[in-house]
Amino acid sequence: MIVQVILPLPLDTLFSYGVPEDLEQKAHVGCRVLVEFGSRRLTGVIAEKWAEASLPRETSRLKPILDVLGERPAFTDELLRLTRWIADYYVCGWGEAIRCALPPGIDGLQKTYIRPTEKEPSAWADHANVGALFRYLSAHATATTGGLRQAGIDVPPSLLRRLEHEGLLTLETIFENPEVKVRYQRYVRFAPAFRDAGAAKDVVKQLRGEKQREVVRALADENRTGCDEPLLRAVLERAQAASSTAKSLVAKGIVEIFRREVIRVPELSPLPPEPPKPHTMHAGQAAALNEISDAVGSREYHTLLLHGVTGSGKTEVYIGALGKVLARGQTGIVLVPEIALTPQTVRRFRERFGDKVAVLHSRMSKGERFDAWRLLRTGHFSVAIGPRSAVLAPLSNIGLIVVDEEHETTYKQGDSAPRYHARDVAVYRARMNKAVCVLGSATPSLESLQNARVGKYSLLELKKRVPVAGLAAAPLPDIRVVDLTVERKRKRLDGALSTPLKEAIGGCLSRKEQVILLQNRRGYSPFIECLDCGLIPGCFSCAVTMTYHKPRNILRCHYCGQVQRMPHVCQKCESLNLSKQGAGTQRVEEELERLFPEATAVRMDLDTTGRKNAHHKILDSFGRGDADILLGTQMVAKGLDFPRVTLVGVVNADVGMRMPDFRAEERTFQLLMQVAGRAGRADLRGEVIIQTRQPEHPVFQHILSHDYAGISSSMLDERRLLVYPPFGRVVGVEFRGPAEEKVNELARRWTQMMRRQLPPEVVILGPAPAFISRVKQQFRFHAMLKGPKGFQGIQKHLRAQARDFGRPPKGCHVAVNVDAIGLF
Repeated sequence: MIVQVILPLPLDTLFSYGVPEDLEQKAHVGCRVLVEFGSRRLTGVIAEKWAEASLPRETSRLKPILDVLGERPAFTDELLRLTRWIADYYVCGWGEAIRCALPPGIDGLQKTYIRPTEKEPSAWADHANVGALFRYLSAHATATTGGLRQAGIDVPPSLLRRLEHEGLLTLETIFENPEVKVRYQRYVRFAPAFRDAGAAKDVVKQLRGEKQREVVRALADENRTGCDEPLLRAVLERAQAASSTAKSLVAKGIVEIFRREVIRVPELSPLPPEPPKPHTMHAGQAAALNEISDAVGSREYHTLLLHGVTGSGKTEVYIGALGKVLARGQTGIVLVPEIALTPQTVRRFRERFGDKVAVLHSRMSKGERFDAWRLLRTGHFSVAIGPRSAVLAPLSNIGLIVVDEEHETTYKQGDSAPRYHARDVAVYRARMNKAVCVLGSATPSLESLQNARVGKYSLLELKKRVPVAGLAAAPLPDIRVVDLTVERKRKRLDGALSTPLKEAIGGCLSRKEQVILLQNRRGYSPFIECLDCGLIPGCFSCAVTMTYHKPRNILRCHYCGQVQRMPHVCQKCESLNLSKQGAGTQRVEEELERLFPEATAVRMDLDTTGRKNAHHKILDSFGRGDADILLGTQMVAKGLDFPRVTLVGVVNADVGMRMPDFRAEERTFQLLMQVAGRAGRADLRGEVIIQTRQPEHPVFQHILSHDYAGISSSMLDERRLLVYPPFGRVVGVEFRGPAEEKVNELARRWTQMMRRQLPPEVVILGPAPAFISRVKQQFRFHAMLKGPKGFQGIQKHLRAQARDFGRPPKGCHVAVNVDAIGLF
């Protein structure tokens, strides 16, 4: 038998392998397999299998697969077809798409062990890298390639193989066990003859060893508390005995030790003792749910755009729809744009559906993600909730996919292949499964809005917030725009917070209400400037300024993570006159502590949420009322629901407007509308204060009246004229490498070739240096392809272009970004 294997490589091809007879019964389509690929061992996935009799004789020379990994296929036929579509549409290797659908750590690790021989490396004494290598080996005897990298010793594989050929080294490559596997714990119970309470007392009298008697007593005590099969570790700790004591009791036939699988789950709020009663829906919610229920009942594909103002109860509609799907024996996926939203969302869904809900996100441990993935695959869980990658959850019989806050750019993967958009993958997966896809937002993307206008999607609207005491609907918050330029001229601005915002915070705190502040910049100051010569310290590896972080007194690059100590003097003129310019979340936090010492503020940004469950703990603390002010970056703007929040402040609304991106205004309006929606969601009236230096800009004029319809109509008219999405298609091509001249030449030649091969209706802009021209010592150039909406086949053209152009120069890379977002 011959199998075609997908390998985790950026190649658009399958590889043929033979199947040994002893593995033929296990080698099914969708199974993971271990194979040799050149000098490496890789784990791939079987895409097809053929009978050997129908193939040419040359196939007898194929390498055999080495092993079939796992007891059942990792991929269903549906997931294989989905990942194939992702690879085709987003112009990447099928193996790269496959890798996205697997939990991290599931593949084995390939390590190369390096050992010196007795031969003296005298001829290489002057070679810096080799000298460092042999000094390391003299101290450690054995090294791995990863260990050398950590020690700062860069020896390329080609040089290692040459040293091996000359007899100076021995290299041994070993494929080690995967990082994650099923976890078991050992339990203990009395053997059948001793499970009667009286039998345990009798056996204590007969045993001579005191420790054995203590273990029997401890196990009997556990039984009396209702635990007939306690953890062995707990019983031994209680008896203060060693595992050898338990083994001796097993040998005497008194107790039994057995293993049981342990399910690792992330820290979640406990389930309520009884499922809560279904919420009473207002008329708009009920109408929307009826529409979705009808779509689910048709067992045909539908995509519905649920456009509901903030606080209108969209989540309750999702829960009601999912209940209909689960009642039919089907499964569902719920996507959220931020990990920060996952705890609150999971809590809402678990209250209704209990332990049918699984969580998938990158902040979980590898073991937790592995358990969630395999239990979704086996049907133990029926609902998957998480950010972008949860759209690839291994569920079968899918009836509903929900994309909450569908407009969010975090659904688009941009840093590595496949550069997919989870919203669009969700729509396609729903189509494959004849399922329903619900896209929800208070500020839909212009692409989704236009799809609804032309009838591609069905539009559902929730125009009012949920009812509150004495009112048919909670009112939308009042919005004020504060002109920071005027405030500074009036000398009413001595920090990041204007006088109107400070007064509003003070009033809110005096009423024992809560505040959310958005400052979409982390750190203390975005840059440091010498006031004498104007020098601004930049990152050595990236073409950006270094951000000052006060707690550690360091400058940090937010692109590559490079850190350096805060200088005492200017590196250029040695002046002491260094000024911290601008304000990040740390500086705003310090200002709040100075202005409102009696209040408790919590900060939520990448610096405070790096640890596991940090999002969960911060939001729980704020939800319990332990903190008065929640300050953070854009992660505090989306989907949070706290009834005592009556004031939302935007410290600097101009940050996103400065990006060289045709979507900048759309994204700024969406962010401001979303964060404004956090205020006044219950019985208390809400207020929003937005600080800006350009109050006359149309974005702020439309924000004042919550006018999404007006600004979306205006932006659609502009996009239509410029043939930008949703009326055209945009593909970004990034060229990068360590040598600027080489990258520039690569970009120029690639773009020239595209102009010759692509049809004239596709406009090619560039190449030009990227807005941030160097990141992680890689120079970057961009080109943009803009074509009409109806143009098909651009992916095939790009694949042909890559194939005809050949491999880029050494160290250089070309990355294609279909339906690009954030072209900078």
